[in-house]
Amino acid sequence: MLLTAFALELADTQAKVRRDVTDRVHERATLATSLLDAFFQSSAQQLGEDPNRYGGRVVSAATMEAGRGSHAYLLLLDPAGERVLAASGGFTAQARADLADSAAVRLVRDGHRYGLGNILPYGGSGVINLAVRIPTDNGDRILVAGMLPSTLSQFLVAELAKIPGVAGAYSYLIDGNRALIASTNPRLATGHVFRRPAEVRALAQSSGMINGRYYDQVRFSSSTWRLLLAAPARPLFASVSGVRRWLPWGILASLLLVSLAAFALARRAQRAGDRARAANVALGDLNDELARANDALSRRAAELARSNDELDQFASIASHDLQEPLRKVRTFTGRLQTMESERLSEKGIDYLERANSAAARMQQLVEDLLRYSRVATQGQPFVPVDLAVVAREVLADLDQEVERSGATVTVGELPTINADPRQMRQLLQNLVSNALKFARADATPTVELAATHVDRRAVLTVRDNGIGFEPRYEERIFRVFERLHGRHEYPGTGIGLALCRKIVERHGGSIRADGVPGVGATFTVELPTDRTEEVIVIRSDDERGAHMRDAEETLHV
Repeated sequence: MLLTAFALELADTQAKVRRDVTDRVHERATLATSLLDAFFQSSAQQLGEDPNRYGGRVVSAATMEAGRGSHAYLLLLDPAGERVLAASGGFTAQARADLADSAAVRLVRDGHRYGLGNILPYGGSGVINLAVRIPTDNGDRILVAGMLPSTLSQFLVAELAKIPGVAGAYSYLIDGNRALIASTNPRLATGHVFRRPAEVRALAQSSGMINGRYYDQVRFSSSTWRLLLAAPARPLFASVSGVRRWLPWGILASLLLVSLAAFALARRAQRAGDRARAANVALGDLNDELARANDALSRRAAELARSNDELDQFASIASHDLQEPLRKVRTFTGRLQTMESERLSEKGIDYLERANSAAARMQQLVEDLLRYSRVATQGQPFVPVDLAVVAREVLADLDQEVERSGATVTVGELPTINADPRQMRQLLQNLVSNALKFARADATPTVELAATHVDRRAVLTVRDNGIGFEPRYEERIFRVFERLHGRHEYPGTGIGLALCRKIVERHGGSIRADGVPGVGATFTVELPTDRTEEVIVIRSDDERGAHMRDAEETLHV
């Protein structure tokens, strides 16, 4: 029975380590895709930042040329994306003919805030369309910029090179026609089309093993692109492959043989002292084998911890590399506003304020992404936490926001549970702040925070009288970057409720939302009261696919 239990535990441990490795690869791909998606959404917002320039009844070629910048061309289309209203230089007959096949225009026409298309023929290098819908006094219009792949790939290759991986691993950015946009593989040039059977199979599945290599891909939102990570299986799964995979089973087989030998020797011990001494030696060997098996399991646990550290280091590096130029943008635009305000026109001051605001939003987005990625990797140990004390601290932090909105916040009796103190404060602050933010204009905001205790589980409720939401959105609001309203209507990055869900799952609990439009919303959180260690949530293939679809539909960064 002991050997059977050991064999089952060993098989389960190897399977879990393998799942953990694939989850880490997918998390790296998702984070890298989110950061690149953020760059392109910011570029699209800057492209259509001045709707007045492109909103006249007639827009001149000179106006288009002035906004062209380093792009191959810049053109203005009607809301249906079928008629060219104005165009800059560089808009060739080839570009006009291929406009009907522009995936970027099709995405914007279908309701996306912006669209990023495939590589289209243009001269000797090709062109990639970036389209954005802009509202004007004469109705919505679609602004399209033609970006040269050769210029774009230099930036993208530099970003892909920051994704950590094992020796022989490569990262590929591929458009909807299976054409390569950028990669860390020096043997493949931009424009290479993936046609080989193994490549086609890799692109047809979200993740899996093909010909000794492991593939994982994540699609971009508002684009036909996808990010494909490819790594040789042997070094990637080194902790559970080759000799390391079969060594524990060899030890187990040895234990079985030794046990049989010990049993036989024990039966003969009554007839001969030599047999008894041999049995003692066999039992000593058995203890040595068990110790070596424990050492092997400890090494695998250490390797898993190193993988977590690598992911955290990647997130920190990515955050620093993005925030450093943003800090400089905010510093120098602030200095310009202070030192040169008398010599700048009103439009110039407006442009500086917009640039500073966009940089601030991007900086907040990067900080929220980093906070989301560190829920599981940098959590504190579970200790008794008085939620009543936490609620008082949260309301003290939100004092100005409560006073400004004139809200009434009621806090009932709250229990003490075993939890991460810092994350409990994040959870309550996000839920209360969310209730204050989505208040109705025609009613004084009220927020009720209460709790009940059911079968060693605390059930917390946060109820408000705000704008509420449609019941069909009750799952979507917990997705990363999901927003039901525009940024100008309600501020925020769309990560707050996703962060709440991740914190609750780490504590072995659940969270749900119920809303009625124009009446209010209620968030219900169930948490165990006596949990002593965190829960590691391993997503199934279906859930991971749903997360990829979330990124495709909602990450307009």
